[in-house]
Amino acid sequence: MAYKMLVDLERCIGCWTCAMGCKVGNHLADDEYRVEVKTHGSGAGIDRPAGVYPDLHMWWQPVYLPSCTFCAPRIAEGQPTFCVMDCPTQALAFGDADDPASPYGQALERCMAKGCTTFELPTDGATKQGVVYAQK
Repeated sequence: MAYKMLVDLERCIGCWTCAMGCKVGNHLADDEYRVEVKTHGSGAGIDRPAGVYPDLHMWWQPVYLPSCTFCAPRIAEGQPTFCVMDCPTQALAFGDADDPASPYGQALERCMAKGCTTFELPTDGATKQGVVYAQK
């Protein structure tokens, strides 16, 4: 069984609920995060769009850090990860990558049907492996 997280970047609104759900659910310290949300825009700061009005654009990307455990104790009990459970836009799906009927498999199929491509972040040790991003 190969567990993976799918992040549908077309649905992510940059609300940080995944990061906060993880922090609160796992009783993390104030300065400890297992998920951070990166803003892709102008680079001038958080939630600053790129472009010139009226052609402004930005998007968000939850980045899972190596300290993320994919909520292993919850998964063992058949419960969803905190980030998936709390995401208000259903941008996240977790499950067995080898099972098309798993939440991961169903979300991946939905993303592919709308023309998304998928990618993973480099294996440089700065991010959790097993996270797949889908984007048009």
